[in-house]
Order: sequence, then structure tokens, then C-alpha cells
Amino acid sequence: MGCAQWTLIAVLCVLFAHSSSALNHRQARPHKLQYPDFGASLGPELRKLADKAGIFIGSAANAGHIKDDKEYDQVLAQQFSLVTPENACKWGAIHPEEKTYNFEDCTRVVDTARANNQTVRGHNLCWGVYNPGWLNKYEHNATALRQILTQHVSTVVAHYQDQMYSWDVVNEAVSDNPKKDDYLKHNIWYPMVPDYIDVAFKAAHAADSRVKLFYNDYNCEVVNAKSDAIYDMCKTMLAQGVPLHGMGIQAHFTISDHHSGQQEVEGTKLASPVPSDWSSVEANIKRFVDLGLEVHITELDVGISSPSKDLLEKQAAAYRGILAACLKYAPKCRSFETWGFVDKYSWISNKSPDYFDDNFNPKPCFYAVAKELNETISR
Repeated sequence: MGCAQWTLIAVLCVLFAHSSSALNHRQARPHKLQYPDFGASLGPELRKLADKAGIFIGSAANAGHIKDDKEYDQVLAQQFSLVTPENACKWGAIHPEEKTYNFEDCTRVVDTARANNQTVRGHNLCWGVYNPGWLNKYEHNATALRQILTQHVSTVVAHYQDQMYSWDVVNEAVSDNPKKDDYLKHNIWYPMVPDYIDVAFKAAHAADSRVKLFYNDYNCEVVNAKSDAIYDMCKTMLAQGVPLHGMGIQAHFTISDHHSGQQEVEGTKLASPVPSDWSSVEANIKRFVDLGLEVHITELDVGISSPSKDLLEKQAAAYRGILAACLKYAPKCRSFETWGFVDKYSWISNKSPDYFDDNFNPKPCFYAVAKELNETISR
């Protein structure tokens, strides 16, 4: 066989080997998706853009995923300037037995965030659900409940003194269908301890006078009966000298091909259809700001019924819409936070609600947020 033929064979072998290697690489790791219509050329780090725009950009973070998933940990550190422990600081996790506190997972999130120069929001100190079973034995003892609530709030806040920017002190206390004289949900705390909200805020302030204290709730993004009730409650608390510093608007939304009315998320009516007009969201944020409160978007996610191009674009528009409403009142609307950032770990099953798909590929909503921040900086 001649020299030229041997050379041709050698070249073909190299090309085949390169082709096989590339194919195996593609099978091992999906190609990063690009969405040029949403500004893929920006190549953004959201936290840098948000810092220039004067707000925090955040995500809830899971202690287990930080520990076990390197890519999760890296993206969390790269993209977000604020972190909230997803479940690790809730009563059921941090105070599982009457005489036992378990700070391990909450502290893992806090320490990781601080090491990454991230701000931390604490979530939450008092809620009607996700409570440990031992609390139920006191459900008919108002004196004991008051003492337990005060002691729990004081202990947890003091443990993280000077480490938290803010705490969601009371979570989701207002009824979905509030009445003028009966607007609070009935739970372990109410009506047994009728002033339990004030009790919790005063205990938190006594334990750390510098941390900002928030009330946090869902389905209160627009001006409606529930947000009216929350507004009136906050106004009364402030008039009575209760140490309330901020309002947390959760912003759980959903989009589907055919929807009407409120949507259920895992059996709980937390997610509402995306507003058709963002002016009502802006008006709602403004009235809480006018009370002197700092406003945070605390738990944003936008569930979609399928990851079609149309719904991904609508999802992106929803992300951008509520961010624009917040930025209009920045820095009093100070934080824009999602309840998770990657679909594979979302608390909402099969709804693709977050910035990144299951393989950590950025979605249109990621680029939409980057563009809104970038345009705000450029104005």
C-alpha cells in the first residue's frame, strides 16, 4: 500500500475518533441552550446586575442540595446575592422536640451564604403549619402557647443574631377570604392566642433589635380583598408600635393553556394566574412602601403546564413584569427572590417554574430578568 493511501487512512481514523468523542460528550452533558430573543448575548451574572440596580436578587436554598450537588452550589453562589433557607429554619425542622433545637441545616445555608458574600433572609418563625407534633398537646392552653411562642422566637433569632438581614416573623396568617372582623386563619395559635402576631414580632425584636422583621403571605400580589386585609393589619400594627419593618409578597403564579381562577399547587391554593395588568401589582407595592415598609418579593415562581415555546415566553414575561413592578419602587422594594432556581429541585412537581431547567440550562425567564435589570441600569 502506498504512502498516500496510508496517510488517507490515518486521517480518516483521526476524524472518526474525534467524531466519536464529540458524540460521547454530547450524550454525557446536554448542550447549553441559547435564547437569543431574550438576550443570551448578555452572558449575565444576575447578582452583579441586581447590585447595580440597587436590589438584592435571591433564591431559597436547600441545605441538602448545597451539600450534595456541586453544580447547584456553584450556580447559587454565582447568580444570587441573597439566600433564604428553604425549610431548614422552619419550626418543624429547627425545633423538632420540645426540649431540642437542631440548627445544623439552617446553619449550613447561613454559613454557605456568608462565605459567598450573600445576604440571608430567615424564614420563618411562626406559621400555622409545618409545626412539630409535640406542639399540639398545648393547643387548648393559651398561657403555655404564648410562652412557647415567645421562647421559640427568642431562641432562634438570638442564635442567628447579626447573621440575618431579615426574618419572616409570621407567615401566611391572613385568610384567603377575609372578613372585616375575622380575617385571620384559625390554627394552633389563633384564636387561642388572639395577639400571637404581635407577640412573635415583639419577641423577635427583643432578641435582635437590628434585624428587619417581615410579615409574609401569598395571593396578595395585586390589590384584592386579601391584600386589603393585610394592609389594614400592617397599618394597625404600626400604629400600635409593633416592630414591623417589611412586607413579603410571595408571588406564586401559574400559566396554562386554558385556565381560569385560582390554581392549586400540590393541593394548596397558593398560585394565582399571572396578572393581566401589572399596574395593580405596582399600586399594591406602593401602598406598603407608603406605610414606611420595605417590600420584598419573597417566593416567586411561575408554573407552566408544559415547557412549550409559547408558555416559556409567557413565563419570561411574567418574571419580567413583576421585577419591573418592584424596580419601580427600588430601593424600598429591596429584594426580588424566587423559591428555588432549578426545575429539578422545585417544590412544585412537573411545572418547570424556575430560572434553570433540570440540567441547569438557563431558560427565557433568566434572560428576561437579566434584560430588565440591564435596561434599568442603563436608564
